[in-house]
Amino acid sequence: MSFTENRIKHILEMLKLHQRVTVVALSEQLHVSHESIRRDLKELEIRGYARRVYGGAVIEGHDSDQPFGERIRLGAREKARIGEAAASMVENGMKIFIDTGTTTLACLRHLEARKDVTIVSNSIAVAAHFFPYPDASVRVLGGRMRPEYQATYGHETVAALKEHFFDLAIIAISAIHLERGFMDFGEDEAVLRRIARAQASRSIIVADSSKFGRLGSIHTFGLSEIDAVVTSGVLPKDFSDYFSQSNVDIINA
Repeated sequence: MSFTENRIKHILEMLKLHQRVTVVALSEQLHVSHESIRRDLKELEIRGYARRVYGGAVIEGHDSDQPFGERIRLGAREKARIGEAAASMVENGMKIFIDTGTTTLACLRHLEARKDVTIVSNSIAVAAHFFPYPDASVRVLGGRMRPEYQATYGHETVAALKEHFFDLAIIAISAIHLERGFMDFGEDEAVLRRIARAQASRSIIVADSSKFGRLGSIHTFGLSEIDAVVTSGVLPKDFSDYFSQSNVDIINA
């Protein structure tokens, strides 16, 4: 077995053990350059074992295949910061769309004190959060229930969403790729997100660091087609430069 194959085998073992690896850590462990590790991760992605993200890789299927209840605990602190930053953009009297997703859910506790805010969502989890608040104005879009997302989808959901216009849409996303834009893994999610963006005066993407550099299977919309990106930490320079040139605000949580 070649040195390269030995490295790839080791990286795959680390992925299975930790679900995520970084270029820096692997370079130190294996005593090779960052560029060699990046080539190894690219090879693992080609073989279908991993998905590259900024700074490293995650095991293929780790994010998308896990039950909703488990995904919500992944990166909880990072998502909480993002949620708080996104919620700070909501003003009293607004009508907003809140997408389904574990990062968008992190916004909710920061909206409880807002006055006269109308929330529209296809997320059952969003609606359930406001059960203890009888004065909350929440509208749930009808449609086909998908338990793995705790949300509704389908043509009924699309038709209902098109009846609404929003001051602000808070949108989740599955992947963000510099050349291919904002991406998803399912057509249902992509369609709803396109409509929500189109129906809103201002639209923002909420995304943790694992989404950057990741590839989805469906193009949802272009990187320049939203108003702001809310994330944590410092964005990769190529993304930061692109958003800046496209007049997309970057909000660091």
